[in-house]
Amino acid sequence: MAFTELTAVFVWWLSLFLLGMLAYPITKKVLRNFGNLSYLFSKIFALLLLTYLTWILSHLFSYSTATIVLALAIMLFCSILAHQKFKSRQTFSEFKRSVVEGELIFVSIFAFFLLIRAFRPEIGGLDIGMVGEKWMDLAFLNAVGRSDWFPPIDPWFSSRVIDCYYYFSYLVTSIMIKITSIRASIAYNLAVATYAALLGSAVFGIAANLCRKKTGGLIAVIFVLFIGNLGVLAPLWMETSRGVSIFHALTTPNVSYFWIPSRVVPDGITEFPFFTFILGDLHPHLVAMPFQMLVLALLLEMYTEKKFIENKLMLVFLPLSLGFLIPLNSWDYIIYAMFMLGIILIPLRREIGIRKSLIYSCTLILSSLVLYLPFFLKFHPAAIEGIELVTGGRTPIYSLVAMFGFFFFLLFSWLLFLIFKALTGLAGKPLPGFLGGRGGAPHKECFCFVYLLIFFGVAAILIPELVFFKSGFYSSAIDRGNMIFKFYLQAWLLLGIASAVIACRLKEKIEKKSLKTIFWGMFAVLLIISALYPALAVNSWTGGFGSEPTLDGIGYMKERDDYKGEYQAIEWLNENVVEDAIILEAVEDEEHRTDYCRPGRISASTGLQTVIGWPWHEFLWRRDEEVWRRADDVKEIYTIDNVSLALSLLNKYNVSYVYVGRLERDTYEGAGLVKFESNCFEKVFSKEGVEIYKVKPC
Repeated sequence: MAFTELTAVFVWWLSLFLLGMLAYPITKKVLRNFGNLSYLFSKIFALLLLTYLTWILSHLFSYSTATIVLALAIMLFCSILAHQKFKSRQTFSEFKRSVVEGELIFVSIFAFFLLIRAFRPEIGGLDIGMVGEKWMDLAFLNAVGRSDWFPPIDPWFSSRVIDCYYYFSYLVTSIMIKITSIRASIAYNLAVATYAALLGSAVFGIAANLCRKKTGGLIAVIFVLFIGNLGVLAPLWMETSRGVSIFHALTTPNVSYFWIPSRVVPDGITEFPFFTFILGDLHPHLVAMPFQMLVLALLLEMYTEKKFIENKLMLVFLPLSLGFLIPLNSWDYIIYAMFMLGIILIPLRREIGIRKSLIYSCTLILSSLVLYLPFFLKFHPAAIEGIELVTGGRTPIYSLVAMFGFFFFLLFSWLLFLIFKALTGLAGKPLPGFLGGRGGAPHKECFCFVYLLIFFGVAAILIPELVFFKSGFYSSAIDRGNMIFKFYLQAWLLLGIASAVIACRLKEKIEKKSLKTIFWGMFAVLLIISALYPALAVNSWTGGFGSEPTLDGIGYMKERDDYKGEYQAIEWLNENVVEDAIILEAVEDEEHRTDYCRPGRISASTGLQTVIGWPWHEFLWRRDEEVWRRADDVKEIYTIDNVSLALSLLNKYNVSYVYVGRLERDTYEGAGLVKFESNCFEKVFSKEGVEIYKVKPC
């Protein structure tokens, strides 16, 4: 790994550390029952506040470094005000300890996932053996960085904006890029590792608070972030059934170990955090996970407050954080909004009265929507055409067991424990408190939050069994499969934390030796199977760590013959084309592939708009037949030999630069490319078979 990349890692971490310190006074006052654990949420809180303030201010000024600095100044003022108005009882020694412990957790997880990224950093498509939509993520990330206003420009549909897709996940990362001045192709991989570390930190904080033990936090991090599902048994069985020895199967890289567990439901996507972070698509669902945990921490704070309405800061930042999920990854809002309503309306809150509970519920929900009104006014999600009932093809039981079997085992064990205690007349005895200020509370009261985690985790699993959002593009089975993807990931987070707490409680409560032996034996077997996934998947995905480590996601372009000259061309465009220029590049490759492959790579790497990129995706988002007309026009511009007709089409889309690389030469006829040598075009870049032509008035 180059020294400049190591420097980038340090600058990136230092920026996050300083942001966390800036937001810590506010975080500590909002999450006051978390004590020293509140530091674990300070970086997430800082990114949320900075992103929101920058976004709001950009509507008054523009999206720029100056606007980010203004947002930081507002955050500093709020932090000073919070520190002065709400005096902290935390000593400097306690503060130092919380910072050191928090950074150890964050840096350990960050370094682990960054190491994986370094050995598989490529941002690319099927032509380099890379699955996923990394080109799309890089395109949106760079386009947000080039935008002056919001919604940001759409890099793959020139002269239009991203008004049909949630874009806050790219904005969060884009702000970090502007702060650090790290190139996007490196920051991309830094960001993936960062969100994993932020998720782990938050999960640790929530579980440690619930268990009143830091070991509970550690167990929760393992359950949520560092294990896979039981689906890893399927590819292992497939290998051994072919006569491969178990030793050979466990030690030989095989991409099926990585991929098959993410598809244990027929026609469904069953991602879980470890898969998501090593796949490395910088999608909204990846970025949203730590912000989900921030909302969950605020809900836990609300639960632990005897009179939660007295925590004015929490009542301000809860709707801000909850609403943030909508432009970040809208699917997550549904479960957490219901979770909040459950906390307010459960019998434990009846001391403030049902009427007040309803008023506060409506106020918080409404506030979470009003705070993001500018987003809603310009958000036109054409891909969603309505909600339909599931009438067939529901998830098989074996798929649910393969996905959540380990968690189900712990939840079922807890249920059996409660039944046993009820039968022996011990269920009414008080259990030690799980939450600050609730020590010695009755079992029903102190464990209610864990039950809510379980309830809404199960709800997230059941919702796709009842309804699905119809897109009108894919089949109903695929539409439902996409919904499974979004909701199962939420269920994993909620059930993972609840299972960690239950595991801690069962360790303390199971007294009979024979029961202990049975329980811990089954627990160990399931945990070992679940832990097989990280080992097998990482070894398979990185190819046994055999490559040269780097963090530059497009660095491979410098080495591959089919990408010769493209890296330099991208650098030239980034350095020399600063205006809102539109470029023309291939819309398909020589095998007639359009999406998930090389087309759109130049606009993705620069953020400059192209006439059309990844047309199937654009059609899915927009439902506009113009997508296909543009694709036909791009092909015609490259293939026709009539200069006047080509110029008329280029002027139709206000194209400033025409890109001709190896992909364009291999895909389109050479005769059509000759016209770009005419006096109507100026060759502004030429290196290793790549030419860039500037369109001239002609």
